[in-house]
Amino acid sequence: MDKVKSVLISGLVVLGMGVEANASTSVSAAYGQCKAEVLEKFGGDTRITMKGSKKYSGTLTVKLSVVPDGASRQRLLCKVTDDALVLTDKEGKPLS
Repeated sequence: MDKVKSVLISGLVVLGMGVEANASTSVSAAYGQCKAEVLEKFGGDTRITMKGSKKYSGTLTVKLSVVPDGASRQRLLCKVTDDALVLTDKEGKPLS
């Protein structure tokens, strides 16, 4: 009986680690997509850092701190779904 418990606990731990690794991969992939979009929009000398992320109803929102070369800091939200990526300002207005 103790062997069954240890195998079951080990399996649950491995499963939990796999789910956590998969979630972090999707956030890092979304951050990479958002970073590429910001660099294309503001130029290659732009400094970008991720300040947080949130997933809700299938949409992953990545909060970014963006400092374009020679300009002041901006906070942007990058909303990523399966088929779209939208950059918005911190009030939620899309950037053109």
